[in-house]
Amino acid sequence: MLPLKKKKIAPLRLNQIAHVPKHCRCGGEPSKPVLVPDCSNRWIIQCKVAHCCARNTCQGLSDTIAGWNRLSTHFYR
Repeated sequence: MLPLKKKKIAPLRLNQIAHVPKHCRCGGEPSKPVLVPDCSNRWIIQCKVAHCCARNTCQGLSDTIAGWNRLSTHFYR
């Protein structure tokens, strides 16, 4: 019996990594992008302030960072 091939996560390239802003919309700092456990290429960025619920989870590091940039510059009700 042949072993199943595992998916390989593509190595991070400099062109995939965008600028993460220094502040959240509440004034707090974002966490570093963290891989979601048991998922392939799924990332989370969230605010470090305890009472702030700003969080972005996406497929792919560049999409996650772009989503955080969009989220952190808008005030939602």
